[in-house]
Amino acid sequence: MSKVLVIAGEASGDLHGGHVLKELKQLRPDLELIGTGGKLISGLGAELYYKVEELAVIGFFEVAKRYSYYKGIFDNIVARLDQEKPEAVFLVDYAGFNLKLAAEAKKRGIKVIFYIAPQVWAWKKKRIEVLKQFVDELIVLFPFEVDFFRKEGMEAHCFGHPLLDIVKPDISKDELLAKWGLDSTKKHVCLMPGSRVNEVTKHVSLLFETAVRINEKTDGVQFLIPLAPTVKPETIHPFLDQYSLDLKVIHDDTYNSVAHSDFALVASGTATLETAILGTPQIIYYKSSVITYLIGKYLLKIKMIGLPNIVANEMLVPEDPHFVSPDKMADRIARYLNDVNLYTTFKKNLEAVKSKLGQPGAYKKTAEFIHSVL
Repeated sequence: MSKVLVIAGEASGDLHGGHVLKELKQLRPDLELIGTGGKLISGLGAELYYKVEELAVIGFFEVAKRYSYYKGIFDNIVARLDQEKPEAVFLVDYAGFNLKLAAEAKKRGIKVIFYIAPQVWAWKKKRIEVLKQFVDELIVLFPFEVDFFRKEGMEAHCFGHPLLDIVKPDISKDELLAKWGLDSTKKHVCLMPGSRVNEVTKHVSLLFETAVRINEKTDGVQFLIPLAPTVKPETIHPFLDQYSLDLKVIHDDTYNSVAHSDFALVASGTATLETAILGTPQIIYYKSSVITYLIGKYLLKIKMIGLPNIVANEMLVPEDPHFVSPDKMADRIARYLNDVNLYTTFKKNLEAVKSKLGQPGAYKKTAEFIHSVL
């Protein structure tokens, strides 16, 4: 029996890693999975030492505050490498943790497969040398990354972006309206606070403040707040009574909600690319600590953080840092909602982003490649 230790530390890692492993299990029914993940990976029969809810965190300062907690998890996983002696480790994104684990696996002669490469083309280019030294097979999501890594002297494999396979609505707009009791006479704006509980509690007030100001600038808007499966609706209940909004809380129905909305306000991350694929105009915002923001902008010289903009290599989707006022974001959204030409151009730009992501079928192709190297 083959044994693979998988490390997925976030909801997106469970999603993409889980789908790849599902396809791999079709090819290797005897495959035994151990490690970390969420519902998808757990549903494949994996023995999970930690769940994604215990691992997900963002930002330099935020990680530093809980260093001892994550160090304990890391040491335990390394001990599992010695106890279980897996054939390979399958590391999904989560670079800060997984690159260190790659080094430990390599010391033990365990094959290292890294899926969803860290964005070294945007920042932390020193990580390229770590990837070269400790990763046997690097699988990337964007076609341009193959050329980037080749120029750096490392082979990478791209099988298309997996979001093309899964990011699509499965009901019509009329069905969505009926399902959630939405008003068909109004425009709909999605307020998207992120997939981690700490993100949601940090972002909700900003989103609701922006929604209040949108109401002041344009008529006939209903707001949706689609929550990820990892976030319980009770998380935002304390905030709801503080604002008078025509707002519907929607749980575990994000793709349909976004696809059939007129606009979205999206926390930086995978959701921004999902929203682009669905063709919904958006503003990307990020609310981090001041230290995190300053390090990113001035020390690491990050020009763009939104995945749609990185894919397009130009600023097609507006990005707002944490200190941008709700009033300014509301102005932008109202302008797009009220200007047909601006709105149409935005939609066309999103089509161009989607066209740069390759072809569907990424999960199956990725699994076939992993099967060939195990």
